Amino acid sequence: MLIENDVIFAYMNERDRNHKKAEALFQKIRDGLRVEASSVCLLEMELVFKSESREDELLGIITALKGIENIEFLPVTPEIVISSIAIRRNYELTFFDSHYAATALSGDRIIIPMDSAYDVIPNLNRPEPDEVL
Repeated sequence: MLIENDVIFAYMNERDRNHKKAEALFQKIRDGLRVEASSVCLLEMELVFKSESREDELLGIITALKGIENIEFLPVTPEIVISSIAIRRNYELTFFDSHYAATALSGDRIIIPMDSAYDVIPNLNRPEPDEVL
């Protein structure tokens, strides 16, 4: 299962409307649920925090994420980039969303986002964060 970056952002931001759902999912992760994340999410976080002049805050967040044992950060491969380009062209997902979809499709085909953007992608399963066991 691949967690999408919006889940991580919701978890980090107590004011996010999805914070409680993300917090519950992260508790399951800390309790032993194994999940994956695309390494592209780290780049997305870095770009967002840099654009908001919050890089010092990002250091603490990345350190905390690194300390959660049951999250494996997956590398970007040439195959994922090719698939990402095809997804953007065929389904009009954003740059980052297309990478998350391509990464999930290269694995078990399950993605856990906070929104329904991925519903247009065939063969990609999207459980709600609070439905994950």
